Order: sequence, then C-alpha cells, then structure tokens
Amino acid sequence: MTEENEKNVETLIPEPAPLLKQRKGGGLNLIHVALLSEATRMIDEGMDIPSIEASAKKAFGMSRGFLSAMDDVGIADACSAMESLADDSDPEDPFYKVYRNFFSLTESCKNKVEELEKAEDKEAVRWISEAEVQKEATDFMLVDALAKRFQAVSFITAVEVVESEILDLHDVDRLCRETFAWKEGPFAMMNRLGIGEVMQMVTGKMYLSHRKEINFPIPRLMIQQAQKNQPWPLNSKTE
Repeated sequence: MTEENEKNVETLIPEPAPLLKQRKGGGLNLIHVALLSEATRMIDEGMDIPSIEASAKKAFGMSRGFLSAMDDVGIADACSAMESLADDSDPEDPFYKVYRNFFSLTESCKNKVEELEKAEDKEAVRWISEAEVQKEATDFMLVDALAKRFQAVSFITAVEVVESEILDLHDVDRLCRETFAWKEGPFAMMNRLGIGEVMQMVTGKMYLSHRKEINFPIPRLMIQQAQKNQPWPLNSKTE
C-alpha cells in the first residue's frame, strides 16, 4: 500500500470500527447479499446484463453470475435480504452505524419487486430474460472493471466478517469455495493479487461509492494488514 493511498484511506475513514458478533444474518450471507446488491447497483448505473454476469464469473471463477443466482433463489427473497440489512430503524445499531446505506435497496430492485407483485405469471419475472441468455458481453474492459468492483466488495465484507469474529479467514475462504463455488476464497485471492493492489481496488470502489453518496466501510483489520504490507496468514490447505 503506497503512502498516498494510506493517507487517503485514513482521511476518508478516520475511525473504522469493528462490529459486534451479534448481527443480522451469518457471515456468508453478508458477503453474498453485498454482491447481489452490487450487481443490481450496476443495473441502476446502466450497465448491460451480459457484462454484469460475465464480470461476476470472471471475478470469482463461477459458472453463473449474481443476477442468475437471484433468479434461482427468488428475486423477492434476495431483495428482502438487502432491505433487512439496510434497516435504519435503530440509528445506534452497530451494524447500521458501520454500513448505513451500503445495503440500501436499489431502484432496479424496487422496480423488479413491483413488477413481480403485479405479474400474473411470477416465474416469468426474471433478471435474465430468454433474450438476455443469448447475448454475450462485448466490452472486455468494462467486464474487467466490473469484476474488480465485485472483488472489492467481497474483500471488505470478508475482512469485516473476520474482524467481527464471526468466522476465521480459513473458514471464510473454504465456505466461499464450497458454498458459492468460487475458484478461490477472498483471502487467497487478496494474497495472490497483493495487498497493495487490493487496497487500490478497494479505495477505487470507495471513491466511486462516495461520489454516489453510498457508504463503503473499509474494516480496520484491512487497513492494518495494508500498513504491515503482509499477506493474510493462510495455511497451505486454504491457499
């Protein structure tokens, strides 16, 4: 992590705070819902669906993207999970104080839920239509940029799960591979990329979020790891 990037992070996030163990949903749920939310945010920004799907596959080595995953589990349930994590009914709630509007329901989600409620054939309401299935991403620079956004979101949420002592980093990596079918876990991925590159990706996503007035909290543990300029302590089984 360069000295300039370190100062930028410390300026924008002067007091990053860990969360409590008691929280809404499990650690994997936090990571997954954050990525689903990011996919719908990309739709809000006008990104095309084939590029969003391709970038998710590229980011984690998956066979399906996050919009396809939402179609599989149910759009209403996925959007409900985002809404639950964005609950602002208690301003003093430790989760809300750190994440604030990070999980706020996107306009595309609101519109899709409304479409679902009005539809006679609920199964026909999907992110990936039959027409979209036939399309392929053509802008590979866009796919690469969106893949890095997805990775940045996975990095901060994975580190926060470990900082909050919900799971240790070995379990996070193992469960992401086993449950989500990722090619490698987020901590192994960060070690492969290098902590300096990771912090550039994370701070880049943070600036983008802040320009859109969306919170993007970087965990204290991640900043400390960057300051040490060391890889995450994974054993050979995880890496």
